[in-house]
Amino acid sequence: MTSPISDGIKIAKSKTMVKKYLLSFLLALTCSTTFAQYEFSNRNSDAPVLGLNWGFVGGGFTAMLNNRDDLNADERLNPQFMNFNWAAGAECMYWFQPYFGFGGQLMYWNAGAKYTGLDTLTQVKFSAQTKMTYIKLPLMFYFKSYNRYYPNRRTRFNVCFGPYIALMTGFSDNGTYKDSLGQELSKISVSGDVFESGATGAMTKGKLNGNILNPFDIGFVFGIGGEIRLWKRTVVALNIRTDVGITNVENTKGLKLKYEGQATDIDFNYWKDLYAKYNSLNAADKAAGIESNRRATKNFSVGAF
Repeated sequence: MTSPISDGIKIAKSKTMVKKYLLSFLLALTCSTTFAQYEFSNRNSDAPVLGLNWGFVGGGFTAMLNNRDDLNADERLNPQFMNFNWAAGAECMYWFQPYFGFGGQLMYWNAGAKYTGLDTLTQVKFSAQTKMTYIKLPLMFYFKSYNRYYPNRRTRFNVCFGPYIALMTGFSDNGTYKDSLGQELSKISVSGDVFESGATGAMTKGKLNGNILNPFDIGFVFGIGGEIRLWKRTVVALNIRTDVGITNVENTKGLKLKYEGQATDIDFNYWKDLYAKYNSLNAADKAAGIESNRRATKNFSVGAF
């Protein structure tokens, strides 16, 4: 027969054991929940490491049109390296391993170039800008740093590279000539198949049977940077990226041009007889033995995404 005192001791011990078990269970639950939330080495985890991932991509960059004739030209043409542009779109990739994946991007892409110049003989100043828009599709291989002993790291380094193909959706090419006092002398403008040129206020307008730029561009993408995991399903990455074109963006084939008010077409080649872009051969060029032989012009850009 037990006493009330011994019964009380047993009840107290029982309550203590229940508290210990409950505390142990809550601790184990907390640890397992933390492990499940931050464990990225498990294929069944829905964290953005393995399997199909998607997101948005965008950034700013400086763009130019790389042509050896233009880069080696004298003061009459100076391509500007700083020509800010932007691009944006969506990205989808499949990670086969925590460190290797493959995917693509679909982007609205701005490109082009800026130019200045000075003819030292006539003191005529020149400024121009080429604007181009593309729908760009890069297909890339993705690599990121991964340590199997520390699979839950929030930060990683990453690298991407691969080819791209781009379809031009629009372009314009505009140049202005000014005298030494800053007064406009003449202009030249191409927008799609519309061509205009002549003295300011009296420009002649015509229509081309084609475009002076080619509709497709092909090249390669190279990027390197880092990423940080903000939440279980969200990763933000920053890459320094360069896009290098390998095809000639200029259509050097002859076109036909019909000016307004004229019944017949005339032969037209925007790139013929050029010393450098916008500049025809002058007497001094010919005397120096310089010939018109325009090399291929290729897209080039570098920036942050």
